[in-house]
Amino acid sequence: MNSAAQNLLRFVNEELLAGSERRAGVDTPLFEDGWIDSLKILHLIAFVEIESGRRIPDEMIVMDRFRTVGEIARNFLETWLQ
Repeated sequence: MNSAAQNLLRFVNEELLAGSERRAGVDTPLFEDGWIDSLKILHLIAFVEIESGRRIPDEMIVMDRFRTVGEIARNFLETWLQ
């Protein structure tokens, strides 16, 4: 796992899941299992935009691109930070 994915996973666990004993892994289904709700997705999108230095186009904000930390990293961080 690269540093961008590690930073994202840390953000999910320390910020979005703060106060919970649950910890997500890189392949944890974030929405299907109720880890992240509709409000937290806004914070997640903002974090990805700040980390990547790019705005995520509205048409790219679809659930399939945000299913897991690994998917988010592949779809946005790894390709955008190269």
